Amino acid sequence: MMPGVNEPTHEAPTPAPPAHASTAPPPDLEGGPGWVIDGTTLLPRITDLAAFREGMATDPLADAVETLWSGDPSHARELLHTAPSTVRVRALRADCDRDLGDVDRALREYADLLAECTDSPWEPVLRQHHGKALLAAGRVEEALVEFERAHDLRVEAGAPADLVASSAQARDRTRQLLGARPQASGASRR
Repeated sequence: MMPGVNEPTHEAPTPAPPAHASTAPPPDLEGGPGWVIDGTTLLPRITDLAAFREGMATDPLADAVETLWSGDPSHARELLHTAPSTVRVRALRADCDRDLGDVDRALREYADLLAECTDSPWEPVLRQHHGKALLAAGRVEEALVEFERAHDLRVEAGAPADLVASSAQARDRTRQLLGARPQASGASRR
């Protein structure tokens, strides 16, 4: 089982109110057994370690994912060092770089992955994670473009409701962040 790629746990995502309607971040979303996607940070968070470990029991990257999501990206990167350089491993390494503060390195890796995986089933996942790295870099407008594209791709592909909901959560949170930014006088937002 891959984190974030589970059968939907609900019929359809509940649309979030427009970003201007509330200052509260989108709610946390269940990502899988024992973990959620935080509505404020948009990062995964383990909520029940036993359930998480049970749900990840057959995943060869479970230790690295648990370590990363528990707040130790340096150790997680070490655990990923010897893993085969698959798209998923490279994306997890980029997430480690992002969380270690090496956002430029993470952005380069995601740009490379997107160049290799555009028009593949990996594209929406990579766009969403690229958007999170862009947020970490303070490039909120660019992050929104990635989250909107990930959402559109997932809707077009008929992705499970939980994946569409995670893209909607990221899109809505980023719209909210943009709405909270002061605008320069005379500036307009499109």
